[in-house]
Amino acid sequence: MSSISSPSLYALIWTQYRLGFIKVIALNLLNAAVSVGIIAYINHTFLSSQVFEALSWLSFTQFSGLVLLLLATSFTSQYALTYLGHQFVYQLRTQLVKQILDTPVAQVDHLGSAPLMASLSTDIQALTTAFVRMPELVQGIILSLAVSLYLGSLSWPLLLIIMLWIVMTIWISTLLVKHVYQNLTHIRDINDALYQDYQAVIEGRKELALNQHRAKNLYTQDLISHATAYKKTIIKADTYHLSAVNWSNIMMFAAIGVIFAVASYLGLSLGIATTFALTLLFMQSPILHAVGAYPTLQTAQVALDKIQSLQLADYEPQFVTANTDNNWQSIELHSIDYQYSSQDMILKQVNLTLNKGDVVFLIGANGSGKSTLAKVLTGIFTPTGGQLSIEGRPITDTNRAEYRQLFSAIFSDQYIFKQLIGPEGNPPDMSLVHHWQHRLQLQNKVSIEGSKLSTDKLSQGQRKRLAMLTTVVEDKDILLLDEWAADQDPTFRRTFYQSLIPELKALGKTLFIISHDDSYFEHADRLLLMKQGKLIELNPEQRKQASADAISML
Repeated sequence: MSSISSPSLYALIWTQYRLGFIKVIALNLLNAAVSVGIIAYINHTFLSSQVFEALSWLSFTQFSGLVLLLLATSFTSQYALTYLGHQFVYQLRTQLVKQILDTPVAQVDHLGSAPLMASLSTDIQALTTAFVRMPELVQGIILSLAVSLYLGSLSWPLLLIIMLWIVMTIWISTLLVKHVYQNLTHIRDINDALYQDYQAVIEGRKELALNQHRAKNLYTQDLISHATAYKKTIIKADTYHLSAVNWSNIMMFAAIGVIFAVASYLGLSLGIATTFALTLLFMQSPILHAVGAYPTLQTAQVALDKIQSLQLADYEPQFVTANTDNNWQSIELHSIDYQYSSQDMILKQVNLTLNKGDVVFLIGANGSGKSTLAKVLTGIFTPTGGQLSIEGRPITDTNRAEYRQLFSAIFSDQYIFKQLIGPEGNPPDMSLVHHWQHRLQLQNKVSIEGSKLSTDKLSQGQRKRLAMLTTVVEDKDILLLDEWAADQDPTFRRTFYQSLIPELKALGKTLFIISHDDSYFEHADRLLLMKQGKLIELNPEQRKQASADAISML
């Protein structure tokens, strides 16, 4: 599903930023040419004659100019690559969030928040770090190639021997770095487990405070176990990385001795040998930095693989904000089935027609499928069988996002956004906001400045009222409430059923309310019963029975 489907980080950069990457390579080639020019200037000006004879204001000016040019080209090439890298990370981060927004809710629920948060934080940070180090790798490779061409013009036999020495050094370093990659892959999996532990500690803080045995088990058996595994694995990865760097460093120094020994054997002049040695010293830092940067790029590849494995929706820059049909009169569910992965069927052959302006109550036992039906009705879940339609037009993947814009909903796990939004994303009608702020008895609990709520730190019942305020000012056609009144005190529960529901209906709202309050069933136009995944509409006699004893109906 994901649009980020290339298996290679390098191929992905090349595909999306080809022109920019070519410009970066060109700048690095210019930088390499200036570097080789400085080496050649030192060789021909200082090493080919007596130093004091070569020194003059002209040579000093020329040498200083080359150094300044090298400084300018080095900065420009590194800045260009750094900018390109961070542009890539910026686009990846923003696209990832948009893909999560566009991915079906059921799939996001199945993934869980821990892997998503790990990708948004750890994986994105790994990619950022890699691009900070990428200039070192690119410059090291290009500079090495350019310098090799110059040294080859002085002595190809000596260059080939030194290249064999360096290739052997890099080959052994690569063997060590492979172990780094293997451990980094394992570390990324451990990170997912750690994020689940963090989530349990934060979201389960009340339960853990009441049960120290559970807290102890979570801390000692889960968190300590995962943290220990992370520590051992990261030590292994760093050990292999340091071994690779130290091996490369030592072998580069040893190469200087090899240069003079081989030059003497080949009968080369001391000047050529010195030029090779000075060049190798000059190249030691870029080469070692390139070797050091490689593991960060491997970490980034692991991170990218992890993001790809989420299989999120394809990236679409636009948001679907238009309604399917503002003049709708009925929504139909025909033979709807719904099943969670390999679980038993939750909804079984559900048929329902929801008419505009209806006040519908839905009752049923826990686990009977009420909340699932609500999510199918709102278009959040896609039915695994049957057909959802509006005005006879089927709701498919192409128009499901538009269909969802008809609804506002308050689910049992509602998230409250402090920013109030009016119809069609416009600023809210503040007179409506203040009216419902008083109707919901929140005027002394929450203040509103600039269409923004001052707080959401309220009791559960008051948070539900706050959610009601945010949904009412959205002014959507249909309002779905999932056991909204369950957290209200008896007085406000009566206010909700006897006053607020009629007022909402008078505003032209269609209300679909999941409720267990049998004392107030009389306020519903229609009463539906969900039982073992099947939906039944109660007739007048059954409604009387439900109002008198709802438990007997479940």
